[in-house]
Amino acid sequence: MGRKSRSTYPLAVHVLLFDGDDVLFLQRAGTGYADGQWSVPAGHVELGENASAAAIRECAEEVGVEIAPAHLKLALTQHKRDPIDGDERVDLFFRASDFAGEPRNLEPHKCAGLKWAAPKDMTAVVGYVRHALDRIEHGETYAEYGW
Repeated sequence: MGRKSRSTYPLAVHVLLFDGDDVLFLQRAGTGYADGQWSVPAGHVELGENASAAAIRECAEEVGVEIAPAHLKLALTQHKRDPIDGDERVDLFFRASDFAGEPRNLEPHKCAGLKWAAPKDMTAVVGYVRHALDRIEHGETYAEYGW
């Protein structure tokens, strides 16, 4: 019997910045992936970087807020096969309600705008992000999407 190949999955982070019950959403633009749909601050973990550091970095780069590591809490781990591009990865969704700075769009070449809204009130959210938000709302900590 032959040995199966082991998968090596990229790791991505997503941050749910809360203001009361509202979450900060970013409208994707100019990326070629889900443009016009809404997501949250997110990005890939870089080599030599841990996941919480990546989440903090992405929030600083995309919306200009600072988060202390102690204020970042893991909300959901989601194993995903993306139906749009076929990529497989593990997405970590963090939550933070304590951060410094007023969010602003620092990547207008990738983001058409920002919006605070209750997740349940948002339409046109990227599919896997919507799935994660729904799982978090139901108290789940692990989910699979697109399999």
